[in-house]
Amino acid sequence: MKFAMTINLKNLCSALLLAAGAASLVGCDATTTAPVTGTGGNASTVGGSSGSGGKVSATGGATPATGGAIPATGGATPSTGGATPATGGAVPSTGGATPATGGAIPGTGGATPATGGTTPGTGGSSKGGASGTGGGAAGADGGVGGTSGTGGTTGKNDASSTGGAGGKTDGGAGAGGSGPLPDGAPVDPSKKITFWMVGDSTMQNCSGTGQCGWASEFQQYLGPNATVSNQARGGRSIQTWIWGDPNVSKTATDANGECQVIDNTTYSDNLTTMLDPVKGMQPGDWVYVAFGINDATATCNRHVGKALFQSDLDFMAKTIRSKGANPIFGTSTSGQSCSGSTNVANRGFGPETMAAGTADNVPVIDLTTLSVALYNSLKLCPGGSTTFWFDGTHFKTDGATQVAGVVAKAIKDQGIGLAAYLK
Repeated sequence: MKFAMTINLKNLCSALLLAAGAASLVGCDATTTAPVTGTGGNASTVGGSSGSGGKVSATGGATPATGGAIPATGGATPSTGGATPATGGAVPSTGGATPATGGAIPGTGGATPATGGTTPGTGGSSKGGASGTGGGAAGADGGVGGTSGTGGTTGKNDASSTGGAGGKTDGGAGAGGSGPLPDGAPVDPSKKITFWMVGDSTMQNCSGTGQCGWASEFQQYLGPNATVSNQARGGRSIQTWIWGDPNVSKTATDANGECQVIDNTTYSDNLTTMLDPVKGMQPGDWVYVAFGINDATATCNRHVGKALFQSDLDFMAKTIRSKGANPIFGTSTSGQSCSGSTNVANRGFGPETMAAGTADNVPVIDLTTLSVALYNSLKLCPGGSTTFWFDGTHFKTDGATQVAGVVAKAIKDQGIGLAAYLK
């Protein structure tokens, strides 16, 4: 509580001189009567009328060491607690109107501090920035770092990486932020996103023949703010999907027996679409990548060895994350392969997919195992199904819908961030 106390210094000093038996006391001016403003209540411990801060007390008197008119602590111009003290006063270094700590414009904790204020580098009301490439400007929660206006594009992602812009000012292209949204970052299901599908004919859109890939039936499992963009294409290995079918040689192989990419500066139409800065992947999007069926072909141009398969998945993870999107890897759906009345898995590249997921910290859905479990629950062996299968490898609409449901359930069961967008 602030209060004002007017002291007749002339009378007070006279009393003090008589009590002290001295000719003068520091702080006494026999010709001056002035108001003295302290900090505290009428009986405060510092600067009040009694206790510490009394009228003639050892602590808080007119000229005491603590609390007097010009004391070291608590007076009108004291080190601590006075009108202009180092601590607690009107312009103190700690706690005052313009202090280094806690004041209106302090270094720490004030209205515009370096740490903890409304426009802080670390901590304030908009700590961190939104992501883009390198943190953004007005994100809700996120990174730790840069002062306002440094780092990030303009906060297109409300969950930044590290070193966002902070504060409420849009960040520039400066030093904050180390990259796009990390996997596992907070997901805002109210934000509209695209769920990109990358794979082969077991995922591609339905054709006029009645053949349907499961990705074409996934939209029904998503809420209103997520839209499927199906970039799966029949006949593709991961190599020919990335670089384009005609851009991978059908004859020439390298020293490891791999089909050579003819022009490694040219991508497939599908990847080019996804990399478009306006229509392609955006921060917060999700991308499902699954190959392994055509890759097992022995001859070029579809053949892919195990090491290259894992390397190409790594390439996809890095490419997706460069756009601020989130990758998910999947193993291939199994085909109709019966051992008596039991369906058994008949696809490869599962271990390589798992290894790539571990190496790149990407969630993996083991759809080979999950699809076999589905087939067995439906008792598809040994007779198959005229509504589920198109040909024992590809699906009809019914089969595609059920496999898509298995993927949606796996996303929820595994706690993948995309689950926030599912129904």
